[in-house]
Amino acid sequence: MRYPNGLPGWIDLQTPDPDGAKVFYGELFGWVAEDVPTDGGPPYSMLYRGGIDKGNLVCGLGPMDPQQVEVGMPSVWATYVLVGDVDEMVTAAPGAGGSVVMPAMDVTGQGRLAMVADPAGAAIGLWQPAGHEGADLFNVPNTWVWSDLQSHDLAAALPFYEELFGWHWEKADPAGGSDYVVAHLDAKGETAEGVDTGVAGAMPMPPGVPEGTPSVWMIYIGVEDCDAATAKVVELGGRVEAGPMDAGGMRMSVVADPFGAYFQMMTVPTAAS
Repeated sequence: MRYPNGLPGWIDLQTPDPDGAKVFYGELFGWVAEDVPTDGGPPYSMLYRGGIDKGNLVCGLGPMDPQQVEVGMPSVWATYVLVGDVDEMVTAAPGAGGSVVMPAMDVTGQGRLAMVADPAGAAIGLWQPAGHEGADLFNVPNTWVWSDLQSHDLAAALPFYEELFGWHWEKADPAGGSDYVVAHLDAKGETAEGVDTGVAGAMPMPPGVPEGTPSVWMIYIGVEDCDAATAKVVELGGRVEAGPMDAGGMRMSVVADPFGAYFQMMTVPTAAS
């Protein structure tokens, strides 16, 4: 594995309209899609920033199962944690208080996949890399920059991730009143001073979300100009749920694509692009 065990290293979108989604995200972020054949099923699309080339891979996109569409299951972005042994994680999940959403399965030549849920019901993917080792680009404009857990029962959920992935949680602002916490993947104080070991965040479910909204892992895409990108979402047929707003020294918004998949956008330094 090129990335550490326990690092969130991949995101993908399950959508009822893959062609429409490719157009939307292509126009919004400049992503270019490469369709990859699957064993007996519809193709899975790899999305690249700046052209289909090694080193530009950002995320993936695939069609929802027709039965999921029929029962009204919403389109969703999923976060995947890279692990050395998916089967070990699947076996451990129930003992940590979670459940298995999708059992381990091989993706021919690419890796091994499963989905588990924490005790509060938020689903997260597990990916054991083989040919596909996760995203190439992070933390620059028009790429994935962060994922966080928005949970109805944070106290129950956090120990699940500690046990499964070895994360430990720290308050983002120890002196402040914020409930936001950050997962760290390190040796609990043995990492060199100044090295950022944060890999994900978590917070209580925000107020004002629609009744019945489940606990969820939310993805963040970095942009150069959050206000312009948010306006572009609406222009392309999506909708704005919150913002743009200033938070933690950044400009952020919560949006949904035309097919109902929520994600957040946040400004990232253009000098890193």
